[in-house]
Amino acid sequence: MNKKIAFAGVDIGTTGARCCIFDGNGVLLSTAKRNYRMIQPKIGWVEQNPDEIVSAVYTSMSEALSQLKGGYEIEAIGLSSIFHSIMLVDSEMKKLTNLIIWGDNRSTELLKRYAKAFDHLYDLTGCPLHVNYPLSKLVWFRHEAPDLLEKASKIVMIKEYILWNLSKVNAIDISVASGSGLLNIREKTWEKSIFDELKISMNKLSPAVSPLTVIGKMVSESSFQTGFKEGTPIVIGGGDGALSSLGSGSIARGVMAAMLGTSGAVRMAVNKPLTDKRRRTWCYILDDETWIVGCAINNAGLVMAWYLDNFYPELKGEEDPYREMERWASDVEAGSSGLLFLPFLTGERCPFWNANARGVLFGLALHHDRRHVSRAIIEGVAFRMKSIYEAVSEVAEVPKEIRGTGGLMRFSLWAKVLSSVLGRPISRVNIEEASSFGAAIMAMRGVGYISSYSEILNKALEIVDEIVPESSWFDLYNKLYELYKRLYWKLQEEFDEICTFQ
Repeated sequence: MNKKIAFAGVDIGTTGARCCIFDGNGVLLSTAKRNYRMIQPKIGWVEQNPDEIVSAVYTSMSEALSQLKGGYEIEAIGLSSIFHSIMLVDSEMKKLTNLIIWGDNRSTELLKRYAKAFDHLYDLTGCPLHVNYPLSKLVWFRHEAPDLLEKASKIVMIKEYILWNLSKVNAIDISVASGSGLLNIREKTWEKSIFDELKISMNKLSPAVSPLTVIGKMVSESSFQTGFKEGTPIVIGGGDGALSSLGSGSIARGVMAAMLGTSGAVRMAVNKPLTDKRRRTWCYILDDETWIVGCAINNAGLVMAWYLDNFYPELKGEEDPYREMERWASDVEAGSSGLLFLPFLTGERCPFWNANARGVLFGLALHHDRRHVSRAIIEGVAFRMKSIYEAVSEVAEVPKEIRGTGGLMRFSLWAKVLSSVLGRPISRVNIEEASSFGAAIMAMRGVGYISSYSEILNKALEIVDEIVPESSWFDLYNKLYELYKRLYWKLQEEFDEICTFQ
């Protein structure tokens, strides 16, 4: 009797860790998630406790495994993680700092000192010079915590910290590394000129390897914590955004992935590194032969969570408080009765990389209530998505098809508003946890279970429905988008001034 095999995809996201287990045909068998906190010790700082993340990974893996029925054996584990994180550890891989993640803006002013010295990096690393990237945090460590930087044995990202706890191996994949601003995406090696400029030893970095590498095996300690069999192969995998494109089948030419989650992004796969003369887009790595051109926004579901947590904390006990917000927003017409929201609560990433941009609620009047604010948030995020859609379409190509991914895409109103703002249909697929699925696919290919992604995507992936633009909203949203852009550009000096005040 042939054994029944399965593959696990572990996704270390911004707000939580998820483990999904799939059978050999890509059918989801079980899933579990555990959230963790963001820590804001000062204004503009965003950190996380990496040991909380390790605990969440262990718990999600244990729970997903406990749900697994039918005598399946886990053949391999694939890892997905956020792109932009950094921390310092000692020689035993114990934390010397918390994890600093992409929403952290502490290095805004320091980074300006390096505008000339690092001007050449965009075409090499695919990452514009911006505070979201680990490069900027490295600058901060060099200037504000040099003794700690000197003491550190290694500079790592969260993927490395998790991998060490699972397998006692030091390594990072070229996919996650490509989102650090520290890797030459053309040579697929660490960019030496950065470390020469900052006078930091490159020995503090882990080896950067192919995302398809079987990097190690589960050790006894993590086996005890998770229930996964000791010796289970671990495929290092890639960055969550790139794996989301893979898991949603959005890696064919002309297919764009539009993701709405805690953050938002649009991405297209290309067969060579592509950068933008205007430096609006980034270019990361999926695997040895595929790059991802895209744009990302900091503030999508993050804004919705901020709004509900701070103004309606009584909803925290609800099973799905975001549904309540969607109901409020559905009660008002498109345009939110003349209320416009610029959702820059943590600054702007793409397309104009303004870390000092701040949130604006424009047009507020006595007739507005929580319903209008809720809808204005949804529409404001959609306008941000349109600005990055336009940039990627220009740099790569205008997509023939757009596939919606991310947790917010399961909400009908969010999907409908985005489709209407873009003026394009959006296909939704049957895979909700695209990053975890992408990690599992990497595991399948890494251990030789499949020889190409299409082998599993053709079996597992289906288009569930297509969201089409609401014709009565399209012209209105075009007019509001023009107002949104004018308002944004008129406030540049004011953004700087209020940030100084803050």
